[in-house]
Amino acid sequence: MRRAVRAACVGAAVLFVSAPMTAVAAPPPPPGDEHGPVKPYVVGGRDATQVYSFMASLQLPDGRHFCGGSLIAKRWVVSAAHCMVRVVPGETRVRVGSLDRTAGGSFVGVTRVISHPQYDPNKPGYDIALIELDQAVPQRPIPIAPRAGGSGTDTRIMGWGVTCDRDLVNDPTCRQSPKVLQELDTVVADDERCSFFDPKHELCTASRDGEARMGCFGDSGGPQVRKMFGRWWLVGATTGDGDDSEMRPYVCTTGPDGKPGVGIWQDVPTYRGWITDTIWTCDAVAGAELRAQVREAESHGVGVS
Repeated sequence: MRRAVRAACVGAAVLFVSAPMTAVAAPPPPPGDEHGPVKPYVVGGRDATQVYSFMASLQLPDGRHFCGGSLIAKRWVVSAAHCMVRVVPGETRVRVGSLDRTAGGSFVGVTRVISHPQYDPNKPGYDIALIELDQAVPQRPIPIAPRAGGSGTDTRIMGWGVTCDRDLVNDPTCRQSPKVLQELDTVVADDERCSFFDPKHELCTASRDGEARMGCFGDSGGPQVRKMFGRWWLVGATTGDGDDSEMRPYVCTTGPDGKPGVGIWQDVPTYRGWITDTIWTCDAVAGAELRAQVREAESHGVGVS
C-alpha cells in the first residue's frame, strides 16, 4: 500500500513546476461558456450565508472558474478527478476562502495533481483527486468527516456553478458562473434514486426541501458538508447528475419524469486511507494534519470509517 502510493506521488512529481510564491488577483472572467466539456455542476440555491474558509475555486489562467474543491490541509485541495483534464501545474490558479471568485482569500498556483488510480470516466466511483498548492495558505482546512451519514442526513453543498438549467431556460447567462458563492441545503438520499452509481463510494443527494434544486455545471469537485461538533466536516466531492439524463444533458434539477432530481457526490470518508497515505508520502506535515483530524473525531467518541 505504502509503496504503491509513493509511486503515485513520485509519478505525479513530473508535473511539479516552480511557481511564484506571491498571491495575485485574477482578472475578471470573460463572457462566454465558462465550463467547456467539464460536467459538474447551484440551481435553486442562495448566496452563501457565511464564509467557508475551505472553499476553493479552480481557475484557468484567464480567470475563468471551471471547478470547485475543498482545502483539507494547508497545501492540499481535494476535488473531482474529471476536473483534472483542465488542471495544468504552473498555469491553473486556485482561490481559497472567499465568497467572491474574482477577489479575496488566497490566490495561489498548483504544483502537482494526483487522481485516484482507479478512476475511470466510464465507470462510477473513484472520481476524486488531490491538488498540491504551490504554497501553504492561512485559511482553515475542513476536516474529513468520520463518516458521511446514512439516508436522511442533513448536509449542504456549495459552488460557483451555473444557476439555471440551460435546456429549460433560454438565457445566455446560464453559461456563466455567478460571482458570489452559492449554497444549498441538501440531504443524503436513498441509493436507489441515483443512476450510474457506486453505493460503496458515492452519495446520492437531494435538496432538503424536496424541490427541484441541485448543483450544476461548474460545481464539480466542490464540497458537500455536514455540521457536527459545532463545525463543518467534509462528506462529499461533487461528481455530477444522479438522474438518467442522457436525453437532457443540460438539466440538473429534475429527472426524466420532470420530478425533482438527485446528484452524485464522492463519499470522501471512504477514500480517507488513500487521501491520507498519498499526502503523507508527498508531504509529511500535511499527513500529520490529516491524522490529527482522526484524533479529533475520536475525541468526540466517534469511530472513523
